[in-house]
Amino acid sequence: MGKKCVFKSHCRKALGEVRKARRTLRKPWTVRTKPSSPADCFVVMSRRTSVWVLLMLCFAVTASHIGCTQRDNGTLMVLDGREIDVAGIAGDQWTQMTRNCSGVLRLRPADKNYEMALSVIRAYSPPHSESVRLAGVWAIDQWVLVEAEFDDLLPAVVLINASGLEPQIIGNAVWSGYTKPWKAAPFIRDYLVRQVPDLPPSLAACFDPQSLSFK
Repeated sequence: MGKKCVFKSHCRKALGEVRKARRTLRKPWTVRTKPSSPADCFVVMSRRTSVWVLLMLCFAVTASHIGCTQRDNGTLMVLDGREIDVAGIAGDQWTQMTRNCSGVLRLRPADKNYEMALSVIRAYSPPHSESVRLAGVWAIDQWVLVEAEFDDLLPAVVLINASGLEPQIIGNAVWSGYTKPWKAAPFIRDYLVRQVPDLPPSLAACFDPQSLSFK
């Protein structure tokens, strides 16, 4: 008899533990599946609607400040009335990442071809060209590319061929003037390549304007 009572006691205790565990497991499930009230649904929908309205408002405000304009040389972005050459900026970044300038020399005043370029440009269209100041000089093989500024002339980029007895300025490849709103570096590089197909690609790619005239 004693053994049966002990068995029943253990059974009751185990049954109680099972019921307790079932209640514990059922509680989260009951909470998760509890139906939402209409008010709760309205609050959730209102929040989602507010997010979409905010996004549309941000887009509308941004669009009102950004536009584009078509020019002879391509399309420019207009931001608050200011024209930006987005394609030129992107192209310049790509050129800087992919070019190889190992064969291109950056000449200094002590270099022979630096003095040659200075002398040739001074004599090109006197008296105004005599005030020339060289902002940058690049060279490869017989080619010398010069960025020049003057007192009374527009800034210029001059290409010199030094392969003959006398160095010659390539007249149809002289860029004179400003490039704005276009990005100066890619704009002038493209011009040089179009005008002189034999120009080494690395020389054009490694040209980076130095003077404030092309900034």
